[in-house]
Amino acid sequence: MTSSDDLARVIVSHLSAALGVPAAEIALDAQLTHLENASSLRLLTAVSAVEEELSLELDPDDLVRVRTVADLANLVEGRIRSSEAH
Repeated sequence: MTSSDDLARVIVSHLSAALGVPAAEIALDAQLTHLENASSLRLLTAVSAVEEELSLELDPDDLVRVRTVADLANLVEGRIRSSEAH
C-alpha cells in the first residue's frame, strides 16, 4: 500500500503538472478552485493522471464533494483501501 504522504506527493505532482505551478506552492489545505491557473479542465486532467498512475477510478459523485488537495488525497486513499479490501 502506498502511504498517505506518497499519495499526497503523487496528487500534488499531477496538480503541479496540469496547472503549471511548482509543487512547493501547492498546500494540502489549499482549495482546488483557488489554485493558480485552476480550471475545471486542468483539474480533471490532474485527476485523470492520478487515476491512471494509481490504476483506479474515482466516482464522479465523490469528486464533486472534493474541495481541497487533502480532500482529494483522502478520497484516493479511501478508494485504494476499498479496492484492497475486495
